[in-house]
Amino acid sequence: MPKYRSRSRSRKERERKRVRAQIPRDKRKLAHWAVRGTHKDYDKLRKHVGSVRPDAPSYIHPGALDRLQTATRRSMLQNIDEETRNDHFYTDGLAWAIDKVPRGAGFDWMKKLGQAALKPFRGDSLSEVDEQYARLTDQSYTDYEGVPADAFEGWQRQPEFDSNYLTVWDNDDGHRFVAVRGTKPNVSDVYQDLKIAQTGAPDNLVGADLRRVLDHTEPSRIVDVGSHSLGTSLLLTAFEHDDTMQDRIHESRLYNPAYSPFAKNVTGKYEADNRVRYFIDLMDPVSIGDLGEKGPKNVVYRREWNPLHVHSLVQWGGTSGTMHQHDEGAGGKEEEHQSSNKAELPQDLDHDGVPDVPVDLGHDYKLDFGESFDNAGWNVYWNT
Repeated sequence: MPKYRSRSRSRKERERKRVRAQIPRDKRKLAHWAVRGTHKDYDKLRKHVGSVRPDAPSYIHPGALDRLQTATRRSMLQNIDEETRNDHFYTDGLAWAIDKVPRGAGFDWMKKLGQAALKPFRGDSLSEVDEQYARLTDQSYTDYEGVPADAFEGWQRQPEFDSNYLTVWDNDDGHRFVAVRGTKPNVSDVYQDLKIAQTGAPDNLVGADLRRVLDHTEPSRIVDVGSHSLGTSLLLTAFEHDDTMQDRIHESRLYNPAYSPFAKNVTGKYEADNRVRYFIDLMDPVSIGDLGEKGPKNVVYRREWNPLHVHSLVQWGGTSGTMHQHDEGAGGKEEEHQSSNKAELPQDLDHDGVPDVPVDLGHDYKLDFGESFDNAGWNVYWNT
């Protein structure tokens, strides 16, 4: 016997499909939209959801509206990330709320989500200079022998300026690059990470070293600075104590900057400064601690699918060069990862960053990443 659907039910189903189509389902688009909302934008969203909630249709989950009425930039990113292919209750609620946004000024950010559904995802531009500076900053940790290399990709290290956190590089084009490393697993660095979490800024540990570099740099030489994690806060703290230093620097790059949700961050004070360029992974809890009022003006946002790299320089360094995995969080401990057995592994024999032909090791080679590795997280990444 044929089945019939009432006109009322058909209209409701068509309306539901229309509303769902108003916003993208691509998590990259949703995350890029969410992170660009200011504190005022989120305040308007919360009030808007509260005003239209009594008219919500039955298919909108009350829990989704509860979350939207308390939404912040951080919670929005978290809820978007937790969505699955078979369960879109949160984005269904978001789509309905956006569909009910009134016409007129004041809701531009909310309306941009609907526009994003009509455009292909392009992300943010990452230049070759950005990538090379990430690799140079990575060199400020250590290379295979435990000390920075003397030369790297056409740059020469200036060892007379080496300090606990700084490494200085020059090239033949008259550029000087100062790299400020992040956390290493030692008591001093862990203490500075904790201080950032509590107060938003570390001690001024690199100001004197940076001043010495700038004082001994001829005016004709262009100076750029790159920093990672803890190093981003150290660099900006140095600027806070002596703002004349920033005037001597062409551009400062902050890779995976450190933010604390519990304090006013020094990394938030420079978000409106075009001379400071931010590189933020939207999955990185260290960098999405509590972005400033509007978020950085000069910024590259990424959503790294590999959970092992969300707080590392690897994702910013491109495919060339020798990249290490400094995947250290605000606690200062280097994360350990999975164990696996491989009969043969590709080896980088000349240390140019490109693996050479696989070499038969003649026996099983064990990669021990420690007991703390989250196998579920690895499997989610690997299976995708």
